[in-house]
Amino acid sequence: MRKFVFILIILIALDVKTAGAVSMADYQKSFIIDLEQDNFPSFSELEKLFNEENKLYDPRYHSVWELLGEFDKDFYARIATYGINEKRLKWEEEEDILAIINSMPEDMYPYIGPMLFLIPNMSDKILNLPKIKETKNKFPERIAPQLKDVENIEFLSPFLYYILKPEMWPENRKNIEIPQMTPYHPKVVYDENFYKKIKSIVRPEKYMLGGEAKKQVTRSDMRTISPDRNTVLTSADVRAFANTIDAVEDWYRSGDNRYKISQVASMLMAKEAAEDPTIAPGIRDLVNPCARLVVKAKILGRERELAFRVAKEGFTLHEWAYTCDKVVKAYRVSLMNRYMLQALKNYRNGTYDDEINKLSPKYRAIRYSTMQALVEMYKVPLIDLQEVRKNRSLLEEKWKKYNFQLAETPLARNN
Repeated sequence: MRKFVFILIILIALDVKTAGAVSMADYQKSFIIDLEQDNFPSFSELEKLFNEENKLYDPRYHSVWELLGEFDKDFYARIATYGINEKRLKWEEEEDILAIINSMPEDMYPYIGPMLFLIPNMSDKILNLPKIKETKNKFPERIAPQLKDVENIEFLSPFLYYILKPEMWPENRKNIEIPQMTPYHPKVVYDENFYKKIKSIVRPEKYMLGGEAKKQVTRSDMRTISPDRNTVLTSADVRAFANTIDAVEDWYRSGDNRYKISQVASMLMAKEAAEDPTIAPGIRDLVNPCARLVVKAKILGRERELAFRVAKEGFTLHEWAYTCDKVVKAYRVSLMNRYMLQALKNYRNGTYDDEINKLSPKYRAIRYSTMQALVEMYKVPLIDLQEVRKNRSLLEEKWKKYNFQLAETPLARNN
């Protein structure tokens, strides 16, 4: 329950403001996966690290008969200190929640305060914060107009009060008016060479009555040879990838692959969180879902089975992963709404930097890494976007069967 509350408050805070380390650029390399050069841990190494991290307490003995022998003096000293210390012990994640609450605007408190009073053994230091204390058993006064007419809305669980905030609904956000430029007609000098170039690209006979231009084979109709992280897509690449979707999903659901992938994902996130706690667990999977799936298959030693599934379309496993991630990112951009576009522009322009600098170094780092991850999720060359748009109906036909997920990792919200 505590973990749920902690994650919920982080999500609310991220929606209200935005944060990180020194800058977003510091985290750019954290979201690059090089399947050829990167070193990945083995399953046994991950399992060992995971078990050590999740061992809550070592009692030093399992039965009273094992108390004989050499006594652990350091262990005794530590336990004795706890027994005579009158200092209040901090509640788990107390400082984290305090930092998040302090970074929120005060108009958010009525939507999270009542929830905090329902958590067993919640820290008194948090509950006695002046603005939080006032929200106990109090229903928020400002409610989104979409929910005002809901019958018995006052009985809504306090854990869901945040959806009552009007600003949580995108349609309630204020639209900033952009000044319109006054159109004018510039003086254009006729350039014969310019129009010759236009006719060579768009042939007039294609648009004549009864006329039809000869279909030419272009780069878009050909596959990319040995695609890597830096090559661009063609329409043929996108169609070939689309033909592998069913095969990859079938591999994921066959045998115990689904369970094993989930197991590796949990252990891998725990290892990465220990190495760099400023990057939210699981966010790397959202940035590069296909390369991360291949990494998990490699850790399990089952990459050969997955490689066979994509080889029918002429991909090696690494080529498929790189192509897949490019298609996913371009597909996301093709569905991007104006709110996400504006948010990404604000991240890049440093709009939130003044607010971010008010946070502690730890939460600045978390905010900047999250912002950079969102930028990476939508980073795609224009040519990739154009090629994916040509085949978006094909991709949606394939992905719709799997709820627009790849191995249960969300790809994009289908608008």
